Amino acid sequence: MSEPELVGPELIISILRDADEPLTTRQLQAEVKKVVSFCLASSAIALNLMRINGTIKGKRTENRKWVWWVED
Repeated sequence: MSEPELVGPELIISILRDADEPLTTRQLQAEVKKVVSFCLASSAIALNLMRINGTIKGKRTENRKWVWWVED
């Protein structure tokens, strides 16, 4: 039996851990789409809720884009 694929917040965390640098919302959504066709957790609202809960880190850049990352 194979391992179940990651979905939702676990998928987001996995992608951010594997990234070499913080990802913009658009970059993160593109990476998610490579794995699953739709993931509600990759929406800006869900990402901000994960940030508020301390699951992931995020900040708004000077050019008004959000970037996301995880810290170990």
